[in-house]
Amino acid sequence: MRMRTELIGAGVLPMIGTLALLPACGAADGFGIFLAGCAVGAAALFAAPYTFWLRADEEGVTLVRCLVPRRFGWAEIDGLAMEFGQESETDVHFMRLRLRLADPPGRVAGPLVGRFDVTDEDTPSGVPPRALAELFAVFGERGLPVEEAEFANEVLRVRGLPLLPPLRVWVEPAEGAPEPERAYADAPDIAAESAALPHWRQRPRQRYRREHLLRRAALADRVFLRDRDGLALGIALSAAGELVRYDLITVEGDQRRYVRQQYLSWRTLNR
Repeated sequence: MRMRTELIGAGVLPMIGTLALLPACGAADGFGIFLAGCAVGAAALFAAPYTFWLRADEEGVTLVRCLVPRRFGWAEIDGLAMEFGQESETDVHFMRLRLRLADPPGRVAGPLVGRFDVTDEDTPSGVPPRALAELFAVFGERGLPVEEAEFANEVLRVRGLPLLPPLRVWVEPAEGAPEPERAYADAPDIAAESAALPHWRQRPRQRYRREHLLRRAALADRVFLRDRDGLALGIALSAAGELVRYDLITVEGDQRRYVRQQYLSWRTLNR
């Protein structure tokens, strides 16, 4: 589950070191030195710490890294998370793929299962690995959500596999989404929440990302309800959209209604 091109340096450097040291030690003849260097390079290139083995069956997923297997049942998995980034030294864009765990729901991204180079526009680069397409296909067959569905579907399309199913649609409670007065009844003061949220960036990104998005969306909604101007409305709608995309659902109509329902549930659980 990792591009072999990323591992070339891991194999070439030990091979060069072996070719340089063996003659100085007089440990082998020319042909023996060559064979030893190739063997060391191949061993480093395919070493376990640099690659991931992922196997899925009816019970769940087994991830093997550094020769250590970790087992996750399907009930423990809530989907796949994608993180896009850029190398500071090489400017190479990449995508990290992680398991999203179901406990606690929506908050924790599990272990890294792969890393792949992408284009500058964060789209698949070249012909994507078959293993990546098959992984997306397995999650699609089991109805588990995959972040950045457009990226996953492009990988599946290139490899000729079925596309992911549509995202589930959020259904409002029978009594409807809570009104702002009820949803934000015991919320912190707007000024206090505005001051507190920036500090959340220092916390582990994956573990607290969902809570940060929810609180930020609720704060933006409250600011609009207070100020009632167009700029505040745009910010509130944008923040609500980020939460909806993170939760991998479809919300028909005003997405702030979803924010209010989720915020009320979160405050109720965390009192």
